[in-house]
Amino acid sequence: MISIQNPLSSPITHSCIIIFHLLAQITSSQVDPKFTACAPKTCPNNTQTITFPFYIQGTQEPYCGSPGFAISCSPHGFPILNLSHTQYFIRQIFYQNQSLRVSNAAFSTLQSNTTKACLAPTQNLTLPPTNVLRVAPNQMDVVLFYGCDAPSLDEQRVGCSAENETSSVLALDKRDKNISLVAKNCKGEVVDTVVEDGLEGVGEALRKGFLLSWTAGNCTLCNSSGGRCGFDSAMFTFRCYCTDRIHSARCADDP
Repeated sequence: MISIQNPLSSPITHSCIIIFHLLAQITSSQVDPKFTACAPKTCPNNTQTITFPFYIQGTQEPYCGSPGFAISCSPHGFPILNLSHTQYFIRQIFYQNQSLRVSNAAFSTLQSNTTKACLAPTQNLTLPPTNVLRVAPNQMDVVLFYGCDAPSLDEQRVGCSAENETSSVLALDKRDKNISLVAKNCKGEVVDTVVEDGLEGVGEALRKGFLLSWTAGNCTLCNSSGGRCGFDSAMFTFRCYCTDRIHSARCADDP
């Protein structure tokens, strides 16, 4: 009597089924590499979370953030935003209302009611022409005058000039009626900047910095669906990186 073997019970068939099953498990467990790459990061010794639209150069991939939002980390761990070739410390990022507080690194030594710090000349505050960053409301325009000799304006003195410690640096509200008088008594650089309005003491206000708001792709839908936001520079459009693949707005079937 001839015995007919069930083809599904053969050793070779059984081994193939196991292999295909294992391959299916491996494939289903793979996570899209851009989702992994765009995990939130922090600068060393700093607790501020860096995520879309910002990305840390050299630590995160550029596609994890939007163009114009690259930052770096200072040796002390401060996140740094470079504006007009000038380093600004990022004091705090408010992702919910798309704003951040920054301060010129040159003013980090200033304290309220202190006139001992010497300040090196810095650049005017100039924002990128792309209009992705802009000065938030309730900020005050300030003019810094270097190389000054005006004892009558000692209240406006925020420190000495690093180039000449015997001369002063004065900070005035741009609407101050003494602007023209100060300009005649100062021989150094003139720098335009902004501070948050309402803070007591210009030196303290310069140290604490000011608020910027930004415009970038809305990350709410992507985040709420478990994704991580990013930007496709080739298509110049927002992307949502999910565990399975890249979506246009959220981790679900795209329209």
